[in-house]
Amino acid sequence: MSEADDLRQRAEALVAMALKAREQGQFDYADTLVAEAAQFINDAEALEAAEAHAERPPENPEKNK
Repeated sequence: MSEADDLRQRAEALVAMALKAREQGQFDYADTLVAEAAQFINDAEALEAAEAHAERPPENPEKNK
C-alpha cells in the first residue's frame, strides 16, 4: 500500500468517526474530524503529484531548439 493510500484510509476512518460524533450531537468535534480528514486527502494528493513529477523524465533542452 502506498503512503497516499494510507493517508486516504486515515481520512476514511476520521470521516466515520465524524459521523458517529455528529450522531451523538458532538458537532464541533465532528467538524474538527472532517477538517483533519480533508487535510489527509490534500496531503495524499500532494504526495501523488510530487511522486508523478519525480518519475517524469527530465526534458531535453536541446529538443526545444
